[in-house]
Amino acid sequence: MRTQLTRAAVATAVLSCLSTPSFSQTTDSEIETLTVTGSRLPIQLTKLPGSVSVLTESDINASGAIQLTDLIRGLPGVSLSQSGSPGGLTEVRVRGSETNHLLVLIDGVVANDVGQGSLVDLAHLNSANVVRIELLRGPQSARWGSGAIGGVLSITTKAGQFDNASSGVTLTAGAGNQGTYTGSVNATSQIKKLGVTAYANYFNTDGDNVSRMGSEDDGYQNVTAGVNANYAFNDEHTFMGNLRTVNYENQYDGTDFVTTGLPADSDNVTDGTQLSAKLRWEFAPNATAYRSALSLQYRKDENDNTTSGLDAGGTTGERVELNWTSFYSFENWQVAGGVEYLQRLFAQRGPISFGDPNQKQHDNTYSVFAEANGELSENVFTTLSIRHDSNSEFDNAISYRGGLTWQFDKHYAAFASLGRAVKTPTFTERFGFFPASFIGNPNLQPETSEEWEVGVKANWANISGQISYYHTDLEDEINGFVFIPDLGTFSADNVAGDSNREGVDVELTWSTDYGNLGASYSYLDAEQDNAGMASTELRRARHQGALTYTSNLGTERFSLYAKLAYTGTRFDTFFPPFPASAETLALSAYTLATVNLGYRIDEKWQLALKVNNVFDTDYEDIVGFAGQERRTLLSVTYSM
Repeated sequence: MRTQLTRAAVATAVLSCLSTPSFSQTTDSEIETLTVTGSRLPIQLTKLPGSVSVLTESDINASGAIQLTDLIRGLPGVSLSQSGSPGGLTEVRVRGSETNHLLVLIDGVVANDVGQGSLVDLAHLNSANVVRIELLRGPQSARWGSGAIGGVLSITTKAGQFDNASSGVTLTAGAGNQGTYTGSVNATSQIKKLGVTAYANYFNTDGDNVSRMGSEDDGYQNVTAGVNANYAFNDEHTFMGNLRTVNYENQYDGTDFVTTGLPADSDNVTDGTQLSAKLRWEFAPNATAYRSALSLQYRKDENDNTTSGLDAGGTTGERVELNWTSFYSFENWQVAGGVEYLQRLFAQRGPISFGDPNQKQHDNTYSVFAEANGELSENVFTTLSIRHDSNSEFDNAISYRGGLTWQFDKHYAAFASLGRAVKTPTFTERFGFFPASFIGNPNLQPETSEEWEVGVKANWANISGQISYYHTDLEDEINGFVFIPDLGTFSADNVAGDSNREGVDVELTWSTDYGNLGASYSYLDAEQDNAGMASTELRRARHQGALTYTSNLGTERFSLYAKLAYTGTRFDTFFPPFPASAETLALSAYTLATVNLGYRIDEKWQLALKVNNVFDTDYEDIVGFAGQERRTLLSVTYSM
């Protein structure tokens, strides 16, 4: 019955898309090129055999968003789980995958936190000075290695766009309710062969009260800074480097395990630092179709926690990656291949009470990869990629992805793809956390995922859209909450059954004289087969979508951005105090409204009024954690 319903939904959506009136063809110059998340090789979005969403600098500026979650909420396939106030743990699941199955790149550097289970806490990603966001859905391990099961989210900042922009400085300051203050500065300078871009952002808020009991607000402060240098030594050699740092302090509530099992006002604080760095040398010999790139990346995440002023432990995760890639093009084909070395380091610290949580671990991965794309015929385009990983702790792994795009005519194209991705166990899953409550399982096997996808893309003068259907099988999924009766503690283990996910992603854009309208919709059916019993995966909405409208209101000075984001019913687990058993609860559906109104005073000055959760909707993404309340921010921008 589930498959029949899904096929019916796909058929209905495809017919709706294909029955839309046809318009004149979009010119080649209007077609965007995806160069970061989709492929190491440049490829037009219309030719990419996969589902992808792109937010440009104009989209981001129009939204007035403070945090990245404001932008990606409502994108097809995206499920967000936020523990209330700004700064609270914010996880993202793409197409029903786990939170550490999405690989996040910031200016080309992997930002997943090795110390926190290889996930990315989106709460600490501000949108100030971000110029492009790309979300490529589906398995991408063949291109980017372990962890890219659900997809890749690539974030490009002003310091990472390498566009040889002219010199200039932009300043922004804002203030709002709940003690919210923001500020940012961006400076760009181009002197002959040297280009330098630097930025810094500040965000501070008293926050919300996430607990249903008590009245204490949970504050948050974030300082982010970055710099990039780009030097063209001559026509053949280019050197690039970027550095990004984040320092934050987050107040959070603990859980009352004795009386309610729900969040309760607590004096808990997390101090965190993040450091990303990248050096890259590009060599492109004159009058040849060959070029190569050698890059060194470094990422460090450090988190320290205190409860009532006392040390509660912390983690440090590090990634060191060395990559050499060669590129070659001929006729209508492009190929790339290379080698990569990755070392991951993990350190955990904390007070010794019922056991010693202090530990240090590491592993190494050596990889060989290749990729190609090109035309099989005048109307058929293909992409192929494969990767071989040799890990110091696990068996060798092979990842792959292949796809075809068939251009029916100047308006319509169909695509199909098949991919396999892997995710190695985290250090916490293998070696434990606090010995009295969670022990590790050194015998864990990597998770593997296979996904096939089919879809249709349409492109006209004023309307474009894409719809896709996918089916994913995840094997050896790791359950990190397995009770061990003999020891009286919890551990992690590979689940015997498969996790099956299937769904539909739809995205449409319509440009008119009155403004631009965007619409998205996702259907997801995610189930876990455990010992022959199927259960719905938690914190994933079956139905979700968004409507976005932008307009200049018929004037040269005003601009309007409005967004409605709908999240359907989800399920979550509630753990009441002992001796009661855990129970699965349904979280109610909700819709969040966002509005940003801009006014340009002159060429240098601009005002904006941003309102999040306009109707002050009461909602939960996690059992017991109240969602963010209405927040208003007035900001002013000066450019020179």
